[in-house]
Amino acid sequence: MSGPTVVIDRLSATLRHDPAEEPPAADRLRGPLRHAVDGALESALRGLVLPPGHWCLARLDLTLGLDLARPDPALARDWSEAVAAAIERTVREGRAAALVHYRHDVELLADAVAGLAAGRRERLWAWRQTGILRPGDPAPDAARGPALLAALERHPQHAAAAVLRAAEDCGLAALDRAWGRDGWQRLAALAAGRDPASEEAAGPPPPGPGTRARARALLAGSRLAALVRESGLRPAGPTLAAWAVLVLAETDPASLQRPSARPGLRGLLADGLRTLGGAPALPDPEQVPQLGELPDTGAAAEPAGSGEQAPAQPADRPEAPPGRGAPPKEPPAAIPPRADAAGTGPAPAAPAAGDPGAQGPVRAPRQDGPPAEEPAADPAGGAATGWAGLLFLLATAAETGLPDRALDEPALAARPLPWVLHAAARALVPALAPGDPAALALAGLGPDRAAGLLRAAVAAPPEQAAVSALAADWARATAARLGGERYADDPFGAVAAVARRPGRITAETGWIEVHLAVGDTDLAVRRAGLDLDPGWVGWLGAVVRYRYV
Repeated sequence: MSGPTVVIDRLSATLRHDPAEEPPAADRLRGPLRHAVDGALESALRGLVLPPGHWCLARLDLTLGLDLARPDPALARDWSEAVAAAIERTVREGRAAALVHYRHDVELLADAVAGLAAGRRERLWAWRQTGILRPGDPAPDAARGPALLAALERHPQHAAAAVLRAAEDCGLAALDRAWGRDGWQRLAALAAGRDPASEEAAGPPPPGPGTRARARALLAGSRLAALVRESGLRPAGPTLAAWAVLVLAETDPASLQRPSARPGLRGLLADGLRTLGGAPALPDPEQVPQLGELPDTGAAAEPAGSGEQAPAQPADRPEAPPGRGAPPKEPPAAIPPRADAAGTGPAPAAPAAGDPGAQGPVRAPRQDGPPAEEPAADPAGGAATGWAGLLFLLATAAETGLPDRALDEPALAARPLPWVLHAAARALVPALAPGDPAALALAGLGPDRAAGLLRAAVAAPPEQAAVSALAADWARATAARLGGERYADDPFGAVAAVARRPGRITAETGWIEVHLAVGDTDLAVRRAGLDLDPGWVGWLGAVVRYRYV
């Protein structure tokens, strides 16, 4: 990873001399300053050693003794090194009142979105310092909605995750007031990665039973759905359709990338969100406008927000879907009943799958074990696991046909991709506990978002067969990448060799980091390119990074 980027908005110097001595020339510091900004300061700052992330410091005051008899380049070097040392000391001690640290880009963007939506301006300087807000953007004081959208449009891959995190901070109603219906539609277009006008205008074919089951599961596990219920908003159809896109970006981004794979899914989600807001469900979910049917709002003035406040709901109203770290006490009646991940409990009906024997002689181990336990939230520095290398298998996912293979498999029509990836992880490494951070992170989830997955109904036999075939091919692809004859007849041994390594995993909305010890660097893994940073993985909806420390 390259060194930190340091941005200095203004550098000023005041020369104070000993009154007993002859005063120096008024422009004595001009030469050293010129040498500093022409390269000496950049060289000194390049050597800074700081923890990862964005560090913002509003002001740094420094007193430095200089021998003005020395040449200008030497003075510039001393000055630059003193500035760099002061920055590093301030960051490590954390004593400055105006010191702000963002661990990654999603956290930075989410803070700016939440702050502007809620009318908080105390970190405006930091958002400008990091380039989240730029000269020429709409003024955040006069047009906070357009200012927010300008920032999000520069970071489209982070838009959905940042908005979800911001909504948990400031509330959905604050965002709704900031940008209204038109803003939600623009955000949905960013999350979908395409212009809404490019979608088919015709309605999708009727959704099948698997798609309906998937919609119920996604709503039950969506934090955005919980926020919709808490907000009491009752927006119009276009905003509901935009929210449905954001639910997909949160819970099953692969389906968002391939809308044709699950026709009617967005409409079902939009109608489910309508009922969460207190409005009656539509008689036919297909009547909910799809993304391609959203009307052009043009430049018409919007009222404050896109929806009206819902009246108080009766006390016996069903509980909200699980939010951050708070799974529901009982699954709603429409959601399959809770089942452990070991293979007990009722299972939903699923279409028949092909003969797994056609996939070859390798069989993925069946998922057996104790009932699933709820994982604890990530501690500081991430959650420990003995299988941190499991995330290296993302490098061979494309060779296995993912994500399209899971989306196109009829037997898995009712299952979101995170469920498939989690099930495949446990088939690849039978020793994995259901709540192991590595198994959850491979599915794009952290412990705070895993409750819905761990409460999902057990796999039906056709689903289990499809997952086993997927795991077998994934193991073969990994063994082939490692090369040689060692794992030719033992592809699952290759997976174990790659995956079994201690580390800590931090998995948050939109960002996953795997921390490993430098001493555990594996030359075979490195030669195979398995531990290269994947970066943005669209079908996981997250940036994935590996850090050797």
